[in-house]
Amino acid sequence: MIAINLSLIACFCWGLSQFLAGSKARALPVLTLLAYTSATGFTVFIICTIIRGMPMPSDPNLVFALLGGVAGISGVYCLYRGLAVGAVSIVVPVSALCALVPVTASLIQGEIPHIIQAFGIVAALCGGVLISLQKETRVEKLVTTRGIIPALGAALGFGAFFMMMDVAGAVDPLWAATSSRLASFLLVLIAVSWKRPKLSINALHLPVVVMIGALDAAAALAYTTATTFGMLSLVAVVSSLYPVVSVVLAAVFLKERLRGSQLIGVVLIILGIAMIST
Repeated sequence: MIAINLSLIACFCWGLSQFLAGSKARALPVLTLLAYTSATGFTVFIICTIIRGMPMPSDPNLVFALLGGVAGISGVYCLYRGLAVGAVSIVVPVSALCALVPVTASLIQGEIPHIIQAFGIVAALCGGVLISLQKETRVEKLVTTRGIIPALGAALGFGAFFMMMDVAGAVDPLWAATSSRLASFLLVLIAVSWKRPKLSINALHLPVVVMIGALDAAAALAYTTATTFGMLSLVAVVSSLYPVVSVVLAAVFLKERLRGSQLIGVVLIILGIAMIST
């Protein structure tokens, strides 16, 4: 249950973070938003490692955390690009297809979940697909299509992140998460130095932007820790159900309507989580 609870925390934090990012990705340049959120996440982990007071392990598997950081920040960039042109209730669910990558890898490696948990995985993934379905008007179709392409890039980046952090987290979850954020932050610094986007932002944006980075950092730590307590196939699926949070928030605050298939998807996801938790 510890793994599932931590995965649900990651799910909620990622869902809230990406819902908030949906509005800021339209108000700020994507690279500017990424610079602030990555700096916030890295700062959070630096503070945590200092408070903890334990030296960094010398295990070479922490290299996977660096690779995970590169994959993760690439996924976040693609996600923000998608959110800048598409609907939150479409882009975020499509990015959740990332669960297919670690689930496939874990099954190939011999992880065999209980039969009920296996049905739960299928139900949750089917629910994610249904949430992604939305009937569009002719005017909306082009915008949504532009959002789906970067969302698929985000799915690949997040899927690779899930796999890399599963390996690195076995060494030490906090140091693995910190190392991944170091790689992410350095990659963003390189991109900022190359593209030179405008980094000054309105002070009104700052609290939400900082919250996005902090929530993303909390989710990454919760996920990485969860992988040390449970099977990757289960942890990855539950953690990747963040679209439920984003879609529900978008329906409540942005009035993006949930259609019949999407409501069925939410029910399937809740049922899937219950089965996975058995």
